[in-house]
Amino acid sequence: MGLTEMLTGGMAPPPGGLLSTDALKYARSRVPGTFLVSDRAGTYGSGQRAPTFPYPEDLLQFIWEQQLFERRDLRATDGRPVEVLRAGRIQHHGGPDLIDARIRIAGQEWAGAVEVHVRAGEWYAHGHQHDPAYDGVVLHVVHQEDRPVRTSAGRLLPTVELGPRIPEERLAAYRRLMSARSWVPCAGELHRTDRHRNTSWLERLAVERLERRSLDTAIHLRELAGDADELLHHLLLRALGLGVNGEAFAQLARRIPWRLLARYRDDDLRLEALLLGQAGLLGDTFQEELPRRWQAEHEHLARLHGLEPMPKATWKFARMRPLNLPTVRLAQYAALVRRSEGSLVRLLNEEGTDRLEQHLKVLPSAYWLDHHVPGRRSVPSPKPLGSQSAQRLIVNALVPAAFALGRSQGREALCDRAFGWLEQLPAERNGVLERWTSLGLAAQSAAQGQALLELRARYCTPRRCLSCSIGNQLLGRSLCQGSTHHQVP
Repeated sequence: MGLTEMLTGGMAPPPGGLLSTDALKYARSRVPGTFLVSDRAGTYGSGQRAPTFPYPEDLLQFIWEQQLFERRDLRATDGRPVEVLRAGRIQHHGGPDLIDARIRIAGQEWAGAVEVHVRAGEWYAHGHQHDPAYDGVVLHVVHQEDRPVRTSAGRLLPTVELGPRIPEERLAAYRRLMSARSWVPCAGELHRTDRHRNTSWLERLAVERLERRSLDTAIHLRELAGDADELLHHLLLRALGLGVNGEAFAQLARRIPWRLLARYRDDDLRLEALLLGQAGLLGDTFQEELPRRWQAEHEHLARLHGLEPMPKATWKFARMRPLNLPTVRLAQYAALVRRSEGSLVRLLNEEGTDRLEQHLKVLPSAYWLDHHVPGRRSVPSPKPLGSQSAQRLIVNALVPAAFALGRSQGREALCDRAFGWLEQLPAERNGVLERWTSLGLAAQSAAQGQALLELRARYCTPRRCLSCSIGNQLLGRSLCQGSTHHQVP
């Protein structure tokens, strides 16, 4: 091993590279095992040890995209001046990290992609030197250059080293967000963000959530052979179950096809016998006549149609408000089936949510006036499906169904209608949205409510602050604090 390799931790500098005099002095006194960056002409081997970068590459991409570093006298590691005309746009679909960049190097303008790595050698570790998809890269941006890199065509890439240009103290904001133990990382800093930018971000998140959920709904639709009524039957039942019994209601939907319910929609006895019996809720010994008739009808219909009921133990009844009990919800659903005229899809034709709510706000049959469960009387009280429940069905069943059907059938108007429903409805009431309100970010509509649910679940919990507009604002302001040379885009 030669002197240069010994001084650089065992790795030789790039071909033709030299260690600067200052770097040699530093190398003699450096801590064993640390890495010393060298260059070809001493342009950045200034005697200072390149710091490690204990953060994900995503942060470096963000810093470059937003130009959150000292840009004065920016140069490539070979000494050529670099001017950033357009930093590029981060993309996540394979290939180089940033696309649509425009860079001027030594007076010559280049248009193409930018690839970002913590260390330059990761170019080779990732196999980019063999991948023609990376031949369009015009600039290699790294925290630390440990070797030059070439494309599959053999072209030597110009490299910009950001390490010395990122003030360590400016990374404190990122560390603070990543280590925060609050409900969301930015809980104590939301007041520093711009309300209009946050509103725009919530609009994007509402669409993002709707599109993501519609993908699952589209898969469900294919599994149901494209039967839109059957799809709505499944989605409405699941939505009736809330979080506690949602899966149980979904299982029930799989055990009673919509065509059977539609067939018996005008026969209260058989309709309720089917729903309660298939749910496994008619297994007790009853003294009242109607529950006994339900039992007999269900036994007959189960034999006739080859039906297998669910285990009663699937359902949760403990610590539930009476109106949320599965038996009451099933009685309400029976009333909705009666009102459907054999088709749930017709609900999707309504432009406004007022009429939709009226269709959904049904009243169960007379038996349920003084019963919450079969065979057990209670204090008489009406049990209609109320406005909040109807709105929840629209948000969690009709909206995703309409959006998925609109996409699959090429009906853009149906997609727009689905999103319009979200904008017309008030935000639902739940613990997550109440917490957002306490932080000063209150949902003004169901669309914003859905956006805030998406924000918490898909960005805050996994700490994706770099992909979040709110996180971008906080990181951008902190990283640029005190700088007069550029602004965050």
